[in-house]
Amino acid sequence: MKDFFLNFTRIIEHNPKIYWSIIVGIVLCLVLFIVEVIQIQNLIAQLNTHDQVILKNAIEPLTQKYKWARVLIIIMAVFIANYEYLKTKKKLGLTQSK
Repeated sequence: MKDFFLNFTRIIEHNPKIYWSIIVGIVLCLVLFIVEVIQIQNLIAQLNTHDQVILKNAIEPLTQKYKWARVLIIIMAVFIANYEYLKTKKKLGLTQSK
């Protein structure tokens, strides 16, 4: 286990794209959340109704789109981080031979 953490630290030191991809993914999710809130507020103002059923039916498709966009961003960030991790691990010769 100690070797894993030492190798992981070494890999991270050699390729900062690993953690930057996760940070960028989180920031993009936060930006999407803010955009979603603003768009929903504008939609509510345009509808000008207090009927909860109408509001729910109007807002739900928007929230689903933004939810899946955030999921896709996180998956892509993890995929990129994993790819960079494996690439750097191979470059440093830390792969296990079987």
